[in-house]
Amino acid sequence: MVNMASEQHGAALALRGVTRRYGRRQGTVHALRGVDAELPRGSFTAVMGPSGSGKSTLLQCAVGLDRPTAGSVRIAGTELTRMGRRALTRLRRERIGFVFQSFNLLPALTAQQNVALPLRLAGGAARGSRDAAGAALARVGLADRAHRRPAELSGGQQQRVALARALVTEPEVICADEPTGALDPTTAEEVLALLRQSVDELGATVLMVTHDPAAAAHADRVLFLADGLLVDEFPAGHVRGTAAAHIAGRMRTLTRPGTGVVV
Repeated sequence: MVNMASEQHGAALALRGVTRRYGRRQGTVHALRGVDAELPRGSFTAVMGPSGSGKSTLLQCAVGLDRPTAGSVRIAGTELTRMGRRALTRLRRERIGFVFQSFNLLPALTAQQNVALPLRLAGGAARGSRDAAGAALARVGLADRAHRRPAELSGGQQQRVALARALVTEPEVICADEPTGALDPTTAEEVLALLRQSVDELGATVLMVTHDPAAAAHADRVLFLADGLLVDEFPAGHVRGTAAAHIAGRMRTLTRPGTGVVV
């Protein structure tokens, strides 16, 4: 893999005035209300908030899975909001890595084939894609599971395969949506350590949505959303090593008006 740490400086992801509304007139739901956020290259940012605060909508808008009603979203300087569907699909495939709570592995493919899939879809040669997938699996400690199918792997191993798949294209941003939600605490800690390692050793940029203060404590900073607004953050330098109890305490202070925000 190319060491992404060489491009540490500057923003990997920048959101400016991002607003997302659903519905019309009296039925309008304001999921995001003018969010500004910037993820420096080589950083780990967690997003937290009460249910209905806009966390998932923020993540979807940030990576082009949903289109903001207003505002700007840039990945490494490329504006997403004016891109067509085909261009957005190509950008997500080549420049964004995804890790989901449900793993989203194809059951008929081996671990190596699942990891190689983004490269093959981008037109990569079979041998080169296999070699890159093998290297990515070795990085997450699964070199000996390359030819196993998802059903033959534990939940934690499946999530590590998903992380290898996210890393294999050397993306600008890795988006993790509740990546530990389906894992036991010990396995969750292993996956979070690998995410942390991808930032510290590869210079990756991670945006993670989580409800778990213990998971958020692995980040460089935590952004707190409430009712579609960015209401607070623990900045870089105040999160890593911070007790998860501090983050949980901040979560308890957030209030959310009963607006029916959908996430």
